[in-house]
Amino acid sequence: MSNLRKILLSVLGERKYLSLLASSFQKLYKAGKLGIEYQDIYFLKSIVGEGNYCVDIGAHLGYYTMELSRLVKSEGKVLAVEPMTKFNRTLQNMLEKKGIRNVEIFQVALGGKGDFVEMGIPKVDKMKKFGYARVIESNTSLNYIESEKVKNESGDHLFENLPRLDFIKCDVEGLEVQVFSSMLKTIAKHQPILLCELAQKEERIKLFEMISPFSYNIFYLENKMLHRMDVNSDKHPVSHNHYFIPAKQQERLSAFIR
Repeated sequence: MSNLRKILLSVLGERKYLSLLASSFQKLYKAGKLGIEYQDIYFLKSIVGEGNYCVDIGAHLGYYTMELSRLVKSEGKVLAVEPMTKFNRTLQNMLEKKGIRNVEIFQVALGGKGDFVEMGIPKVDKMKKFGYARVIESNTSLNYIESEKVKNESGDHLFENLPRLDFIKCDVEGLEVQVFSSMLKTIAKHQPILLCELAQKEERIKLFEMISPFSYNIFYLENKMLHRMDVNSDKHPVSHNHYFIPAKQQERLSAFIR
């Protein structure tokens, strides 16, 4: 597969290659051909509905953004946060081609230090890894072959005027806790469902301690059901994805909770 990717990248160039990745994913998703590592995207229809306001932090090529857009329909809205120019433009182009108007894209980083952060794309096993893009400061051991300076913002400032907020997905390569720490007022006000990739138990504990005053509990997805999780558990959910659900939304989702 890596050899095929190298060939496609060489023949198509980055812009067309990323566009191909984005469109191919959507086709595979609609055909139901994606593996268990994408189970959370298929599960979105069980927790997100028409008229909802959703945020996709670390939108990348729009894997979650596109499905959220379909689910919230014209009465809802999706705010996609993607700091890196090449991914931001790929997503913007796809939205324009499809005539999608319920998505707003923001090219900022959230929760970093200072007014700007340095984002980078590393080379791993002699291959440029677009999926490994991250804030360089978060992992200085990687071999970054491309970087750009991105405006840094707080979540509370970016989302302060939202009339409602029902769901947040966050996947930012290890900086999820920092992102959510920048938007605690927003979380307290709206109490959205949080879907967050957390690779380390310590990160799960930190995030839970931050938002537990707002009556959140932790769940993981398995066999299309949400299972309660102890914050100190050693279990590793698929793709490290954790659901933080406030008490007021658990009754609504009771049919999917064990």
